[in-house]
Amino acid sequence: MLKILELAELYKIPKTQRPDFRDWLYWVPFVVNPLLGGCLTLAYALSEIELSPILSINIGASAPLILRTMAQIAPNTTASLDSPTD
Repeated sequence: MLKILELAELYKIPKTQRPDFRDWLYWVPFVVNPLLGGCLTLAYALSEIELSPILSINIGASAPLILRTMAQIAPNTTASLDSPTD
């Protein structure tokens, strides 16, 4: 949904700063985000939580934002292979 809103706002951006629509990487979020939304909704459904249709739509639409937030707050630590010293 956010990508569609971004497309609607492109008329405000100068033509020299607009994205290259022929680049396939530009279109990846249009495919990946709905798949992520469907997967998150499926995860809720498989956990036997009762979902109304409007709640399913809400979960699916907000999935990219939820996953992005989770990725940003996840600790970025590297595991140490050293054993603790006594």
